[in-house]
Amino acid sequence: MKKKILITYASYGSGHKTVANYIYDYFKEHGDDKYEVKVIDVMDYASLLGRLTVKIFNINFIIPNSIPSTISYELTDNKIITKPYRIYTKACLNKKLQSDLLEYNPDILIATHFFGGIMMGSINKKYHTDTKIITIVTDYSSNCMWLQNHKYEDYIVVSNDIVKQELLKFGVDEKKICPFGIPLSSKFKKLDDKNKVKIKYDITNDKPIILFFGGGSMGSSFSFKYLKALLKLNLDYNIIFVSGKNVELQNKVNNYIEEENIKNITVLGFTSDVSNLLNIANLVITKPGGLSVTEALEMKTPMILIPGNGGQENYNAKFVTKNKFGIWIHNPFGFTRVMKKIKNNPDIVKDMYKNLKYYEENKSVEKLFNLVEGELK
Repeated sequence: MKKKILITYASYGSGHKTVANYIYDYFKEHGDDKYEVKVIDVMDYASLLGRLTVKIFNINFIIPNSIPSTISYELTDNKIITKPYRIYTKACLNKKLQSDLLEYNPDILIATHFFGGIMMGSINKKYHTDTKIITIVTDYSSNCMWLQNHKYEDYIVVSNDIVKQELLKFGVDEKKICPFGIPLSSKFKKLDDKNKVKIKYDITNDKPIILFFGGGSMGSSFSFKYLKALLKLNLDYNIIFVSGKNVELQNKVNNYIEEENIKNITVLGFTSDVSNLLNIANLVITKPGGLSVTEALEMKTPMILIPGNGGQENYNAKFVTKNKFGIWIHNPFGFTRVMKKIKNNPDIVKDMYKNLKYYEENKSVEKLFNLVEGELK
């Protein structure tokens, strides 16, 4: 009989889901003969409160670093306030999730958002089940909400040794902490020929390329003002703008470039060709989501980070700037100033490239698979 693996995520933005699907794909490819693998969004079981928290989170796709999100992140990064975390989690979800988890009864649960691990930990305690729990922290810092369940978790996968040290200070057992990195698809670096990729995206010259992600798979209308600031500089660059699933943003950009007769830009909607795009880019402009940063690091692409969802994304940005992998800006004026500096001084980007060379290749999903294999022998 196949062992059961359940992968859970929560649809706050796109990163948790993308990482969950990367893990699912790897396990199906390498362990389909041994494991029954299933992936679910716990927010499919959301209560009214849960749906409200998602709406508050998504405010930041319109107003990055908004007060509700920033305050909620800071409040939950507090041991005292997050003590009743099980009560909060259960209030955000309905009883059917508990019922479905019990019915499926996985041998291992892999959670890319803390809700899944918290629910499974509560079930293990209440019903004396013995599902092993692995939580993936999908950012470059830890929040207390991720850590309050550590006594009920078997392993916590984190991005690097810096986050590991944070967990040790919190009191997490060192044996549980796995600094594997944030999981990426095993196919992420299976790249096409650069010249073919350029032709695919209508780039027929040798000018440098700026890749601009407009805000995760959903797209952020807020990014439009940064794109306009970039275009007004008339840089001698090719620009690829990715609007995600935000059709309104895509149309807005297309209308603007037509009105202004701008020729050096390609506008894309949602794309799964991220690694090839990063591979041809000389610079990427993006909000500092955990997965976006990880993908840029893996491809060794220098970053300009624009405002994102506040909270944990601010910590991601601090990690990038501390290691000099990129520059974090906070408003369109600062963005314009930085881009002018880069135009006049190419060494700024060259120095980022030098620092990125020392970033180790991401093999997190492979290490995670080996960890699970060891636990299920």
